Amino acid sequence: MCIRSRLGRWLAPLLLLAALPAPAEPVLLADASQFALRSHHTGQTYRIYLSVPALPPPAGGYPVLYALDGDDNFPLFHRANPRQASEFARLRQHGPQVPAPGVVVGIGYGRPFSQTLDLRALDYTPPAACQPCDAQSPRHGGADAFARFLNDELKPEIARRLPVNPARQSLFGHSYGGLFTVYQLLRQPQTFQQFFAISPSLWFGDRVLQSLPPAAMPAGEPRLLALWVGGDEQPATFDPAASVARQQRLQQNRMLDNAAALVAQLTGRAGLITDYRVVAGHDHGQMPGYAIDRVLAIAFRSGTSPAH
Repeated sequence: MCIRSRLGRWLAPLLLLAALPAPAEPVLLADASQFALRSHHTGQTYRIYLSVPALPPPAGGYPVLYALDGDDNFPLFHRANPRQASEFARLRQHGPQVPAPGVVVGIGYGRPFSQTLDLRALDYTPPAACQPCDAQSPRHGGADAFARFLNDELKPEIARRLPVNPARQSLFGHSYGGLFTVYQLLRQPQTFQQFFAISPSLWFGDRVLQSLPPAAMPAGEPRLLALWVGGDEQPATFDPAASVARQQRLQQNRMLDNAAALVAQLTGRAGLITDYRVVAGHDHGQMPGYAIDRVLAIAFRSGTSPAH
């Protein structure tokens, strides 16, 4: 084989690689930051996302909203979170109830949401006797360890980095995250002042949370449970456009029935305010889009009491 032929065979793969487009780079969110935090309680390394206002904190420190499924939800929260003085001035034109500057902490796994099913199924679900509890994942039952990470490791780290108000702390979760949010309220209501459970998966473990005796509410300011579900999450009639399997899953999960039963069980408890909403025309996947702006408006509003 001549030298030219050998050289051509050697150069061909390099020329092909040179002709390929450059790999895409990740999009960075302006005014947002992130860091990794490994938990001794769960053994998992979490990706923590921060949305911090440029304005100085109010008296007592920034209110904080902890958002589960941060890989998916944090960009929406960050976009909706006012951070500059001009944004607050614009909000003031729409009414006197202007939220105070606040911090959003997104808790994720540093990977696409589609790759987190087993991780969140373990972290967000309470212990239950079922096996498996969800046909989509065999993992479950790690909510107590995740709660220790959240309260004993992550919260102190955020307080070390930022001036935050320990009396103005909120927790947000959707679906399995909403299940964990309700579980945290029932087990440790002292850990947050406001609990936003959006479309919680209360069907999990044969509705194990409905048989869990709730802990007593702490003295002082009442706690808020905002439990919002979409009206299309449990359709009253058969939808010919949906698959039979989807129809069966919706009826089996009974999202509206379970939410209404839990709210009825908790309504009237001393020290707890319930905000129950059935949002017409919204299904399970549409509920975070409905909730995020409204959650921020409540979590970061001026004043300290969820009753206001």
